[in-house]
Amino acid sequence: QILNELTVNAHTQILVTAPDQSTQSYTGSQALAFETDGEYMISLDETTDNGSLIHYEFFVDVLNLPNITISNLSPLQGEVLIIEFTNLRLNSTIDIDSQFSPSAISQANHEARLYLPMEYKATAKQYPLDITINGKKYAYVLDVQDYDFKKEYFNIDQDILDATTGNPAAANEFKAAIYPLSEPIEPVEYWSGNFTLPVLNAEVSSGFGDQRYINGATTPSRHGGIDYAIDCGTDVYASNAGKIDFAKLLIITGNTVVIDHGLGLKTYYEHMQDLAVSQGDMVEKGQLIGHVGKTGVATGCHLHFQSMIKNQMINPAFLFDLIK
Repeated sequence: QILNELTVNAHTQILVTAPDQSTQSYTGSQALAFETDGEYMISLDETTDNGSLIHYEFFVDVLNLPNITISNLSPLQGEVLIIEFTNLRLNSTIDIDSQFSPSAISQANHEARLYLPMEYKATAKQYPLDITINGKKYAYVLDVQDYDFKKEYFNIDQDILDATTGNPAAANEFKAAIYPLSEPIEPVEYWSGNFTLPVLNAEVSSGFGDQRYINGATTPSRHGGIDYAIDCGTDVYASNAGKIDFAKLLIITGNTVVIDHGLGLKTYYEHMQDLAVSQGDMVEKGQLIGHVGKTGVATGCHLHFQSMIKNQMINPAFLFDLIK
């Protein structure tokens, strides 16, 4: 391991000679960092009660390898993986080669972590995942499993569709406001613990990735989040801590809030009755951000809850199982 504890008597003198022959001296027990591979010489000198000098000398042959942990090698479509690294050399370079686009990387001291979203429209099959750290490649296989996407058949008043999703101005407004949010990536993680439900005691009226046949359409649209049906005016809470990237009324999604949780992970709260936060605010997990409504394209009171990493939709239900 890069970080090691050397336990000695309080007055023992320690001299560490690195592979490049540079030296560092210490007194007493120490946390030693072996950043470079190769042979280190450790010299210890201590004086006994009768004045005798005792000298110890030993060698440590260092070949450090990073520890890599992937949260699930057989994920479901729409799942988000956490990849964690420990025992990293300082300022290590980490590259990810995958069908799926990784988040930004949080790296501090000898540890790092990132998120890897399983794009829900990607075919369930095996995908290679290559992780290169400081030029050394580690090869894995992700065996992506089918998720049970439901089918829904329902009608929406055509006048509502014509004024929203069928309205070029509304579509352009949505694209101009929401699409650019996938690019700015906060280099820190704001969230902690697990994500929590944005509304309490609500019924799931539409699931993530549902195939929706609207007004007799023969080709389905895909639902990008989870709909929680409950009375208008019900409190809506931030699912976890983060920064408010967006908080405005849009024609299609109504009163909408986007929270940036860091490294490219964001949650979306749509169709709200009102807004209790503003762009740029920092919010804590469980903080009130608005109330359930039916603004935008909505057939009734509900909250549309969605999550994305960069421009890739993930199933927000998987966030509830993430722990940090």
